[in-house]
Amino acid sequence: MTSAEHPRIVVIGSRVPGVDGAVLAPSDVVDLRFRPDRDAWTLTTPAGVTDYDLVVLAGTTAAIEVPALDPRVVPPGTVGPADAERAYLGMLVDGVPNLVLIDGAKLQLDTLDAWLRWMYTEAATRLLSRPPVTARWIHKGRRAPSRPDRDAIDLSNDHVRDEGVYAGEAVLRSGDFEAVSPVRLAGHLEPLDGNYHWYGTVDDLEIGAALKKMPRGSVTVSVGGGEASPAMVTDKTVWGTYRLVGVGAPPYPL
Repeated sequence: MTSAEHPRIVVIGSRVPGVDGAVLAPSDVVDLRFRPDRDAWTLTTPAGVTDYDLVVLAGTTAAIEVPALDPRVVPPGTVGPADAERAYLGMLVDGVPNLVLIDGAKLQLDTLDAWLRWMYTEAATRLLSRPPVTARWIHKGRRAPSRPDRDAIDLSNDHVRDEGVYAGEAVLRSGDFEAVSPVRLAGHLEPLDGNYHWYGTVDDLEIGAALKKMPRGSVTVSVGGGEASPAMVTDKTVWGTYRLVGVGAPPYPL
């Protein structure tokens, strides 16, 4: 999908008002697989094989096998309407790209419309929930926002994902405290001081909150058994995660 193209959508189940796409009955789906090399679902039906940018499950009890490409979550195996309780806004299941659950509520329809507009304007090819946002939304009683929140979802394309972002688990220590949390880290060489500056987030909300209370300068981060890098936990982000910053050799491979 390029910036000149709207996402190509297939709805499995009932037609969704305002969504321009193919509509198929679950019984017509022979096979459905996500292709991470092109951020597309390859759908096989008796009539042939077609690629779609987005799959919408609407008005069906069918569950489909799905991949999980986000290292912050455990692969769910299959996704269907029964998973709406653990999905952000009842729509996006953590770790599952380009698949939306819809129950027909106006808020969900308005939200999907906003997501599609953002995908188009940002030339995004992959839509994902943010696990910390989902956890916080569930913890706060699943209260829906008054309007769709751009910062609540993760939109990306190959260019953005290849900019040296490390997404995976890290060991975080401070004194006797030690924990493993999913993190997202990146950095750059700062020409003004000649140092490498790296930064990112601790995506486990409880671990991030515990580290924020530790003495300043006591936190270290290590990845894959490598050397620990000193870091600071500076603040809480709008998504409920905690920000890490460091100067010098980063914990992830360059």
